[in-house]
Amino acid sequence: MIKMKLVKLVLIVFLCAPLMVWSQDQSSFSLEEAIQFAIENNYNMKNARTDVEIAKRKINETTAIGLPQIAGTISNTNYMSLPTTLFPDFITGAIYQVNEEKFGLVPVVPQAEQEFFPVSFGTKYNATAQLSVSQLIFKGSYIVGLQAAKAYLDQSKIQLQKSEIDIQESVTNAYFLVLVAEEQLEILKSTMKSLKEMRDETATIHAQGFIEDTDVDQLDLMVADLEANMFYTNNQVIIARSYLKLNLGLKLNYAIDLTDNLNDLLNGVKGTEVLNSGFSFDQNIDYKVLQNQKKLSELNLKNFKSEYLPSISAFFNYQKDAQRNSYNFFDRSEPWYTTQVYGFQMDIPIFSSGMRKAKVQQAKLELQKIEELDNQMQTSLGIAHETASTNFRNSLSIHLNKNKSKMLSDKIYKKALLKYKEGVFSSLDLLQNYNQYLTAESDYINSIVDLVAAKLALEKLLSE
Repeated sequence: MIKMKLVKLVLIVFLCAPLMVWSQDQSSFSLEEAIQFAIENNYNMKNARTDVEIAKRKINETTAIGLPQIAGTISNTNYMSLPTTLFPDFITGAIYQVNEEKFGLVPVVPQAEQEFFPVSFGTKYNATAQLSVSQLIFKGSYIVGLQAAKAYLDQSKIQLQKSEIDIQESVTNAYFLVLVAEEQLEILKSTMKSLKEMRDETATIHAQGFIEDTDVDQLDLMVADLEANMFYTNNQVIIARSYLKLNLGLKLNYAIDLTDNLNDLLNGVKGTEVLNSGFSFDQNIDYKVLQNQKKLSELNLKNFKSEYLPSISAFFNYQKDAQRNSYNFFDRSEPWYTTQVYGFQMDIPIFSSGMRKAKVQQAKLELQKIEELDNQMQTSLGIAHETASTNFRNSLSIHLNKNKSKMLSDKIYKKALLKYKEGVFSSLDLLQNYNQYLTAESDYINSIVDLVAAKLALEKLLSE
């Protein structure tokens, strides 16, 4: 029933209220205007558009990997103690040998066994300024990365389209919920007016002693029951409006006016042209999402295969060095020594102990899973289309039936009121017709909700 459907929405409304966005000053909405307003201002739609922009920046980021990379570094090293290195003592042996060969001098004390002596190299203060340039020439994963970035952008655009379809469905449902709740409230108000008039007339007749207390009490009971229904339905209207504001991206205290008429919109919903629309898997938004996921999975496999290929890059380094015994690097009279180098580097994958092969096998299996999902989704979507078409036909048939029942029950109830006034019907007979009338009205309202939901489900499946 519509009561239960609206009550379930109240928690969503108040839990999601902090996420709603204050927007334009528009306060009157047709259904089409409400949909367009929500597309621009709904919280999820804004995030979906942001995701598209993020994907565009991702393409720029990936492209930049293959462009020249320039970096600069400046370093300063100050030794508190210079590093010391031990060298073999080759000097002492050489002196002994020269003395003996040239001068005939023989040492009185035999030459000691060769040892090491410490030597300190370098300067206390050192500075380096370096500029490095690198350029990627070839790398398989870079080429695949560019393709993946484009596929990621396509994915975000498809998700944006899906969000738009979802918001169209949500806004349309919410718009109709408001209209049917208000329609139900108007029916109850009209019924209350006639029922109170009948109750007052009956009370007058009772005061004159022509009828029993039971008749007045019965009408009082009917009025009390109707007042409770009106109170509940009025709250349903408030909740339905809050749910619509949530989908529009408006604050709960923002007043809105709906300009479309329920019957006019209902005539559009009753249109059966959608049943003649050909169903194509490629047009379904969920199938588009899966196809793009399949493309990303294929690129993932391609990326792992590219790890078998070598990568080539070029580089150039320009470096200035200064070595000083005093901290005077800003003294222009002191020299800085230049080093320049350029070259190419090729990284060749040779052996990874089966790691690359395992990655390729995993990627193939993941792609195989998606291909199975593809086959499953085609079958599921075909069944879903048949089911949605059948549900719409059934809902339309039920709605037309409930509309006839509503008109008949209205006619019967009015005659019952007239007969009650004429004294032909008892209060129990009137109560029976009254309950039948309210049930028919409620069934009619619920049939509208079901019809709209069935039509939207079919249109969403067709991505219209």
